[in-house]
Amino acid sequence: MSVTRGTAEAATVCPTPDRTSPNGDLSWLLHRAAQRIKIDLDEKARDYGLAGFRDWIVLAALVSGGKRTQLALSHEVALDKTTLMALLDRLERDGFVVRTVDPQDRRARVPEATDKGREVQEKLQCCRDGVENAMLDQFTEEQRDTFQHVLRRIAFGDDGEEIHGSCM
Repeated sequence: MSVTRGTAEAATVCPTPDRTSPNGDLSWLLHRAAQRIKIDLDEKARDYGLAGFRDWIVLAALVSGGKRTQLALSHEVALDKTTLMALLDRLERDGFVVRTVDPQDRRARVPEATDKGREVQEKLQCCRDGVENAMLDQFTEEQRDTFQHVLRRIAFGDDGEEIHGSCM
């Protein structure tokens, strides 16, 4: 059975997914799509001295947000504390971030991107945009917007609440 989707001018025939096959399993498809993007972005991140694209995600969070503790950052980027600490240790050693003591709680540390970290984050953001655009080239702007809207709803639910726990 097939379903026709889209406008009359640009109608396409999409087969009904076979949910018994990996190609019809939403979780598997989302994982494969993310993996495909990650492979390209890991390579680009390594070109700029990072261990992989996950480093860029942490840098992007540091650049785009205000000051916050490592614990708050771990919740924001959905990385467990141990993984984030090792990642921040490496980023600090390589000059991409600095960590200072939180004035509100001397036991807590506050990571911040350095000038070098902000520069690399900006360059990789352009790379990310290029990789995503290349993958989405075949779709109209309306299809891209719909796709992103659906992914946001899947990722954050109807209420927009983020899920905590490691996703990377």
